[in-house]
Amino acid sequence: MMLRFVFVCCWGLLTSLSAASFKVDYLSVGPTTYSNVTILGANVTDLYFRHSRGIANVKLKYLSPALQKQFNYDPKAAAEAEKQQNESDLRYQTDEATIFFNHGLQSEKPPASSENNLADPISDRSLLGRPVPTVDPDGWLGEKPVLEGKFLLIDFWAPWSIPCRKCVPDLNALQKKFKDKLTVVGWTSEGNSTNVNEMKMEFASAVDSKSKLSASADVTSVPCVLLVDSKGIVRYQGHPGAITEKKMEALMANDKGEAAK
Repeated sequence: MMLRFVFVCCWGLLTSLSAASFKVDYLSVGPTTYSNVTILGANVTDLYFRHSRGIANVKLKYLSPALQKQFNYDPKAAAEAEKQQNESDLRYQTDEATIFFNHGLQSEKPPASSENNLADPISDRSLLGRPVPTVDPDGWLGEKPVLEGKFLLIDFWAPWSIPCRKCVPDLNALQKKFKDKLTVVGWTSEGNSTNVNEMKMEFASAVDSKSKLSASADVTSVPCVLLVDSKGIVRYQGHPGAITEKKMEALMANDKGEAAK
């Protein structure tokens, strides 16, 4: 959540996006080289761009003098902006820590947990117990599955991610065992049918090129899953390793379409 908050704030300050957008084959920043780069824009401190593996931003102070000049880099202004951002981050972290440690001390609204919960929210920004964000991909890598009236396990993955590849057999097993009550759906911003075949996915997968759902769910790493009950309520968000057959059976047995607390 923290990274997303900073990114959104910075994104809102980008200058002349349409005018600044252009493509380069490679962009080197220190020891890292990005390929197939589309420059999206810049603010006083950072350059934002899309590359072969996603979206990234780097500090203008680490770029070549030519690029710094092109994006009007001002060292003094950048230093002041970074100072203000660091102070804002510190306040945010302090607020989050207060929420966490005081969570169990709120007499008016005590935390509600249960043996059936796979996770409990510690922030009002959590999706747990809330309706799933709109599941509206750009297209499907194969036939669109039946989503209504079943549990839905959305697996956020990337074709270059080895941990994502390692999770596929377990997800295949869940889809096979609970095929009448569960639909497993892969969700990627950059995959294709060839990637699906290479990873030996035995479940449907969708392409969301603008990462609308992952942004709504605040997904910052892969693999990550959203488990949604038959009424469209999010019951779990996190690493797929927590979703075992035993836990799925328990959740399905207790599924009454009620929001998880």
